[in-house]
Amino acid sequence: MTPPASNIDDLDTAEAMEAIGKALGTNPTAPQGEPKTLDLDQLRTIETVFQPRDLTFREGEHEAHVEVLAKAIGRREKPNYLEPITVWWGGSGWYILDGHHRRLAYARAKVVKNIPVRVFKGGLEEALGESVALNSKNKMAMSLQDKTNAAWRLTARTDYSKSQIARECSVAESSVANMRRIKRELTKQGVAADQMLAMNWGEAQRVARGEERPEINQDSATERRARGYAKSLARALKDRPHKDPEGFAKALLMLDERLPGRLLETEAWTDVRLTYLQDQEDLAETNSDY
Repeated sequence: MTPPASNIDDLDTAEAMEAIGKALGTNPTAPQGEPKTLDLDQLRTIETVFQPRDLTFREGEHEAHVEVLAKAIGRREKPNYLEPITVWWGGSGWYILDGHHRRLAYARAKVVKNIPVRVFKGGLEEALGESVALNSKNKMAMSLQDKTNAAWRLTARTDYSKSQIARECSVAESSVANMRRIKRELTKQGVAADQMLAMNWGEAQRVARGEERPEINQDSATERRARGYAKSLARALKDRPHKDPEGFAKALLMLDERLPGRLLETEAWTDVRLTYLQDQEDLAETNSDY
């Protein structure tokens, strides 16, 4: 049974892809055709599939971007509408390919009706590729980690050429070739494409080498506290830690000189540290190819 649209948002990547495929089998075309506007509650999100940026550790930058957009929209009585949000019909509703921050900004500005949209027509794999292509050229810059993860997602789930993936994600073709090699190895191990899609690039390499993925503490109480800390920091500092990382790093030392070392020892930073090291290798490779 296909989950309702309100539940698909909360599924992991492989489950969401399966649910979308089943929904499209039942309702391949939207009942209302191609709308020019949609209400806020009609704009669905599946960030595990259609959000190439990893915002987990970018709460402040994310918050600042939404705030700027909300101010641009202005008063709800007479809003200034932003450029259309790109949506795609996924069988059970309209899903955002590009415009996640605009949706949040409309919600913050309390604008809930007649939001401009642009309909993308194509299959699921084409929609996945479109979300990467649009976001890689978008307003909130993608980090190198985002770009390599996006390239991996396209490699794992589409038949795009090396040059097309490299162009869309701003990575070297040699990096894409390496991703194809990892995909072949994972396929030999019996890993399905949707399972690969759920991995980031660092995880895919570790699994291909037979290494166990580090277990991250997902305790709900810890996660809830972390979200609270992140939102408090974002409200107080906006994106200043991102703009001035050296100053923020020194501030953490001034707060408690033991804190940086303690952070590096946590399970939560295990993947961050490993991904950073991989990013540096990819950056060196990219620079040598261009």
